[in-house]
Amino acid sequence: MGSYGGVTRVGGIGDAAVRAAQSARSVEEFFEAVKRVVRPVLRFDVCACVTVDPQTLMNTGGDYRDGLPSAMMPRMLDIEYREGDANDLADLAARPTPVGLLSRETRGNLDLSPRYRDIMRPLGFRDELRVVLRDRHGAWGALVMGRTVDAPPFGFPELAVAASLVQPLGSALRRLHLTRLAEGNASGAAPGLVLLDGGHQVVHATPTVAMWFDELAHTDGVPHVDRGLPPALYAVAAAVQAAGAAASHTSWMHSRRHGRVRLHAWRLEDPTATSARTAVVVERAGPAEHIALIVAAYGLTPRERDITALVLRGRSTADISHSTGLSPHTVQDHLKAVFDKTGVRSRRDLVATFFARHYLPDMTPA
Repeated sequence: MGSYGGVTRVGGIGDAAVRAAQSARSVEEFFEAVKRVVRPVLRFDVCACVTVDPQTLMNTGGDYRDGLPSAMMPRMLDIEYREGDANDLADLAARPTPVGLLSRETRGNLDLSPRYRDIMRPLGFRDELRVVLRDRHGAWGALVMGRTVDAPPFGFPELAVAASLVQPLGSALRRLHLTRLAEGNASGAAPGLVLLDGGHQVVHATPTVAMWFDELAHTDGVPHVDRGLPPALYAVAAAVQAAGAAASHTSWMHSRRHGRVRLHAWRLEDPTATSARTAVVVERAGPAEHIALIVAAYGLTPRERDITALVLRGRSTADISHSTGLSPHTVQDHLKAVFDKTGVRSRRDLVATFFARHYLPDMTPA
C-alpha cells in the first residue's frame, strides 16, 4: 500500500483513523473523522456507519448522512433482519477477519442478493464492502460502503485496508460507548408507542415519540418513515416479524438528547384489532441495559460479569462463593481481574466507580 497522508503501511491507516476520532464526543463525530481519513483510500461513493449491540448485533443507530437515500432504509432493514442476505453482519462478525465483499459472497452472481436486486442495482451501485468494527470484547459497529458502476471494483488493497480498521476502530468505538454511558443525561420524557403496519409504515405514534427521536419529522402529528424514523426502530420491528422469531424483542439505541433509549417490539397477532402489525414502545433505558453494555465494554468475562453484579448488590465473598459454587480464593482471583480491567483497587472503589461513571449522570438533571 502506498503512502497516504504520511501513512506508509496498511495498519497505519487504522491508527490514523483512530487518532482522527479521538476527540469525538458523539458517534456522528467519531464516524465523520473516520470517513475523512479512509475516504481517499477506500474511495467509496456511499458509506453507512452503523453501531450495533455487542450482545445481539442489532442496529442501535449510527451515522447515515453519507449512506443510502432514507427512502431505501425500510427495505434495507427488512432484508437485513427478516429475509437475510449474503454479507450479513452477524455472519461476518463470527469470522477471523470480519470483512466481506458482496460480489465474493455471492461468488460473482450478485443477482442472488435481494439487497443488490432491490436497492443497489436500481441506484447504480456495483458492489458493497462491509467491515465489522470488532475488538476482543465484541463487535461495536460496522462500515457499509458502496461504489457505483462508474468506479473501479474494490480490490485486494482496499480489502487489506478494511481489515486493518477492524481492531483499532472496534476498540475506539468501545471506549466511546463507555464515555457516552458516563456522560448520558437523564430524561424525564414519558414512554412513547409506535404502531407499524406490515410494510413498516407508521399507523400511529403517541405525541411523546417525538421527544425520544431528535431527528424525527412530523406531518399532521404523524411521523413518517421516509422523514427520519431511526433505523434502530425498524431493526427491532423487523426482528419480531422474521420467520420463526419470538413474538417480542428488546433492543436499544442512542438518542443525542436523551442518551440510551430502550426499544421493545411486539408482534401483534390479532389482525382484526388494528391494521398495525408491530408495536414498539420507546422509553428510557434502565440499569439492566446499562450493566449489559458496561460489562461488555470493559471486556469482562461472563463469570466476571456475574461476580461484578453480585458485588454491586453488596454481596460478600462468602455469599458470592456460595451462590456461584466457587471457592473464596477463586472469587478473589476473579475480582482482581475485574479490578484490573475497570481500573479500581477495591470493592468500594468498584461500586463507587460504576455509580459515578454510569449511574450518577442519569440522576442529574440535564
